[in-house]
Amino acid sequence: MSNPTSHSPNSETSSSSDSSSSAEREPVRKRPVPGRGHRKSKKGCFSCKKRRVKCSEELPSCRGCRRLGLDCLYPPSPQLALSLSRNPSSCPSTFRLEDLRFFHHFLTAAYPSLPFGLDDIWQSVAAMAHEYDFLAHSIIGLAAQHLTTCTTSDFSIQALDHRVSAIGALNEALSKPCLSRSDADARFAAAIALTFQSSYMPDGMMDFFRMLRGWMVIQTTLVSAMGETMFHAIKEETYVNSMGKLLGAAEDLDESEQKELQQTLRDFIASLRLIAPQCRSAAELHYVASLERIARVGEVSPVDACLELVPFYAVTNDMDTEEFNNFTNPTNFTAQVLLVHFWMLTHVLHRHSLGPARTSLPVRDEIIFQWVETAACSLPRSHKRYVLWPLGMARLGTELPQKV
Repeated sequence: MSNPTSHSPNSETSSSSDSSSSAEREPVRKRPVPGRGHRKSKKGCFSCKKRRVKCSEELPSCRGCRRLGLDCLYPPSPQLALSLSRNPSSCPSTFRLEDLRFFHHFLTAAYPSLPFGLDDIWQSVAAMAHEYDFLAHSIIGLAAQHLTTCTTSDFSIQALDHRVSAIGALNEALSKPCLSRSDADARFAAAIALTFQSSYMPDGMMDFFRMLRGWMVIQTTLVSAMGETMFHAIKEETYVNSMGKLLGAAEDLDESEQKELQQTLRDFIASLRLIAPQCRSAAELHYVASLERIARVGEVSPVDACLELVPFYAVTNDMDTEEFNNFTNPTNFTAQVLLVHFWMLTHVLHRHSLGPARTSLPVRDEIIFQWVETAACSLPRSHKRYVLWPLGMARLGTELPQKV
């Protein structure tokens, strides 16, 4: 009898042949179909979206952009987080001795100067900063940036470090319920400080508008819900009234100055009309029409035009989320040209109406010139001709002595 556990030579040969043939056969791999094989990334950078590839979503730049040497820019978050143009060397987890200097500078010179009459409130804000890390970082970052603009020292790295820490801690705080008026005051004060800090940053133009929007969200949700908070009186009218006080102290233009201003505004309108045909969205069309209307007002009364500029700073807050994201998209070059024109119109009207009182405004002339220069340099060749006038005015402004 044969052993049931033994195998015949034929069976061994067959088994060996089967294993050999299966080993020789390699699995057939399907080629990936472009645009499929992964979930779409809603938080990916603009470069990856344009190339229709999956973004690794790493910060400060994704793997694809690092490999190709591309600028890595992300869509703005619905929170207050910003895509910073520089990568800070470190983010301070604790405060340092030099921060005492910045804190003192905030108390004496760097707290937001507009609207007028809030000195005591900002002193109270400073007194409560030890209870909220995001508030302490935001006011110290503002002071360090302000000190950089008004002295020969450069504290921009320290300012950016504190800004990163403030935004991260504030976003974390905003993800939790606001339990008291003190919580609402701290969050609102931090948003204001971060907005004013961006107005002193040479590369902070887009950050300025994003922070303005975050400021509005906090004011309309937290502050209004908490009733009579420390900042309940801050409204659009208070800023208009503050500008009115500055304009009331300014001297009237003589005939030659009036003619100079009118010619400058006519040149502004001519430049604006070059970009107008490129405006497509409702937000862009409204923006360009409003700029021309304010310039027309300025030809008759620069004071009235300055007053109309005050609410126009935050006109982007009236856009819905999709409109705002499209308007502030780094690839929306038409919107960037419009913003450049807005800042130069602001400079022209303030220069002829406010004189030395311009130093009370959050965005200073030298920062405006840098914003215009930076934006103009980043535009593609197709849009360079649309910024010839504002760029020329900015360069002229840096060469000529300031009118005081």
